[in-house]
Amino acid sequence: MIKLNTLLSLLIIALISFACNKQQSYLPEKGVSFALNEYRKKTIDSIHYAIELDIPAGKSAKIIGRETISFNLNALDSALVLDFNADSSKISEIKIGDEVLPYNFVNEHIVIDSRHLKKGRNAITIDFTAGDLSLNRSEDYLYTLFVPDRASTCFPLFDQPNLKATYTLTLKTPQGWEAVSNGGLISKAIEKGKSVYRFNKTKPISSYLFAFAAGKFFKTTKSVDGCEMTMYYRETDTAKVNRNQDEVFELHGKSLEWLENYTAIDYPFEKFDFVLFPSFQYGGMEHPGAIFYNEPALFLDENASVNRRMARASVIAHESAHMWFGDLVTMDWFNDVWLKEVFANFMAAKIVHPSFPEINHDLRFLLAHYPNAYEVDRSAGTNPILQKLGNLKNAGTLYGAIIYMKAPIVMRQLERKIGAPLMQESLREYLKTYSFGNARWDDLIGIIDQKTPQNIAQWSNVWVKTPDMPEYAFDSANVVAQLRDSVSARAWEQPLQSRKVTSVGQNAFFPNSDGTGYGYFKMDPASVAYFFRNYGSGDSLFSNPVFRGAMLVNIWEGFLRGNGPGPEAFVQNMLAALSKEQNPLLVDYLLGNLQTAWWMFLSAPQREGYQKEAEAVLWQLLLKTEDKGIKTSYFRAFKGIALTDDGWKKMESLWNGKLDVKGLVLSEEDKISLAYELALKGKGETTTILNQQLTATKNPDRKARMQFVIPALSHDEQTRDAFFESLKKEENREKEAWVLDALSYLHHPLRAQSALKYLRPSLELLQEIQLTGDIFFPTRWLHNTFAGHSSPEAAEIANQFLYERPDYPYFLKNKILQATDMTNRAVKSAKVYGQNNHSASSSQ
Repeated sequence: MIKLNTLLSLLIIALISFACNKQQSYLPEKGVSFALNEYRKKTIDSIHYAIELDIPAGKSAKIIGRETISFNLNALDSALVLDFNADSSKISEIKIGDEVLPYNFVNEHIVIDSRHLKKGRNAITIDFTAGDLSLNRSEDYLYTLFVPDRASTCFPLFDQPNLKATYTLTLKTPQGWEAVSNGGLISKAIEKGKSVYRFNKTKPISSYLFAFAAGKFFKTTKSVDGCEMTMYYRETDTAKVNRNQDEVFELHGKSLEWLENYTAIDYPFEKFDFVLFPSFQYGGMEHPGAIFYNEPALFLDENASVNRRMARASVIAHESAHMWFGDLVTMDWFNDVWLKEVFANFMAAKIVHPSFPEINHDLRFLLAHYPNAYEVDRSAGTNPILQKLGNLKNAGTLYGAIIYMKAPIVMRQLERKIGAPLMQESLREYLKTYSFGNARWDDLIGIIDQKTPQNIAQWSNVWVKTPDMPEYAFDSANVVAQLRDSVSARAWEQPLQSRKVTSVGQNAFFPNSDGTGYGYFKMDPASVAYFFRNYGSGDSLFSNPVFRGAMLVNIWEGFLRGNGPGPEAFVQNMLAALSKEQNPLLVDYLLGNLQTAWWMFLSAPQREGYQKEAEAVLWQLLLKTEDKGIKTSYFRAFKGIALTDDGWKKMESLWNGKLDVKGLVLSEEDKISLAYELALKGKGETTTILNQQLTATKNPDRKARMQFVIPALSHDEQTRDAFFESLKKEENREKEAWVLDALSYLHHPLRAQSALKYLRPSLELLQEIQLTGDIFFPTRWLHNTFAGHSSPEAAEIANQFLYERPDYPYFLKNKILQATDMTNRAVKSAKVYGQNNHSASSSQ
């Protein structure tokens, strides 16, 4: 018996040793793979993070942290994997109780053998130094931005959306700093010369929604319909703050009230605060209890156009809607990230209507969604709304216009297909069923399919799960017909309206006349000419702004495909239409297309031929219009294209205050942009102009931003070269909004020839930028790099880059194809119309 027991003991030890070695050799890949996500979802629940962080003054000193992670574990068949996308040296110690735990650090993960754990409740304490990648630190403030997978760059955790957790947070900050997080403030004390903020335990939220901010902020607290809200901000212009703050609070209050009524669910979190940052990467971020915003998007200038005011109302409604759609119910995996965004945009469009009764909201929806969605869908880099995602590290590449712009169009089609009452009933059931949990798009489709005899799953497969846009043209029977689809047997089910007009024996055909259909609607040249001849007429059809908007979208799409008049005729049509247009939404759309055609599709000699006329038309319209918002739009368009001596002098006189245009109020940001344009176009002492503006700029955040951008405006090419070289270092790309400003001037069409040498290095940086930047930065980096380039050389650089890399990541390849689509179309246009776009750029 003794020998048998000994043999059994040795066998058991061997088996344990084998199991332990097997677990220790487990090598999770970087990021969070779908397989790891699925395993942890099945084996871990009831997670709580108790986090303490000691934040020093300045931006370079270390932030020391301690956290205790408690959770239920229901299986011990694999090692425990925590995510920590930082250097292993940032981990000081890991303990369970008083026992120091051994661990492996593998591919940005902490791997703990299961023999140190137990089934049931576990608690692990980790002492660490916080990673900086997602902390957005400035000298006197910082804020987190953890979407989609960046929480693990700051502290160790299970960083996936379907492992919701509760959080308690303690922050130690320099005295005089404010602090805010998801939970309500329990206490604030002074300990050892520092402020100590203790926040309440949150409701269950996904890791990307956990957030905090600390620093020097002003704050205002108001009660709106019984809901107390606190706004934190850094804007130093008290007149601007006072002019905007009541409206900001009121818009939040209206959004919450509307959402509570629509969903039949009260606001689901403890408190409702929001923080405004001067150079925030997004319009807003929906952290429950602590929404973060881009400050200029909420604190508008005195002459803000109706588009800007609508955009403010929309972003507030969007982030408020996320409290239910995204925060209360969260997507299960980030391939369904579009689900939370489409609901937020879809609801936002409904919410803002009552606040703007003077606006045609069908026109607003058309112009706010369709052109931006088409910009991606017409490119070779288009993608379906619902994309595949194998690893969470690539989740940021899923974001874009298809999610934010096409998806709401599709959602509106779904509502019209099943009816608004059934849509609301289905969404209420969806929210109730999955509250404080996770859900997929197919879960909602399943709910709807049970309530209607229609085959919604089949409809969804075409519109949501396949890419591209349908194309239509009038057939021989004068009926709009879908052209042959590249995907076999795919039918884009949607109702379409069209108009036919007969005049003097000629027919004009206007497809998608109500602007609700989605796709490219081809118009013949005679109908395009008829449209512009009758633009501004008293005809009942042409007096409908939605009709005008829908046809302008059709014509722009046709122009980009080489269907219709060439660039010169297109510019003439835009200028003529502007002279007859009073609708502010259509004015902005016309001006946007005019400026794109001006810089991307006209050659330098062609622009020179139209320069005086274009400046004169825009200046006269600026003077003539009484609408302050439209006046501001014309001012910004004039500033963008003015190049003659007379135009430059007008800009200089506006900048230095010698010229006063009635009704045109220039903000500090307007003065800065004027100084930039004056420096770029170089008809005076550019260094003096920039230095004077720098001295005159009072806001310290805007001053710092300007100091960063100025080298990109230099007339010295070596200075610009050195600036671009500096962007190769990650620390010089921290302020992404600043970088994007600088890129737009570095690659301005007037500098495009000298900027060609930056294109390939910019593409070579893209993979690093995806890993180190925030979710929109790769797309914006590419857009602001290529938006000024229309030469064959620029197109060839991008094409050759991809040709040399057949295995380049699919998501990033698509981003490049999207960003260079306009460049390729401009090159093709130049060939068709005999232009020489290579000469379109000087080498200033």
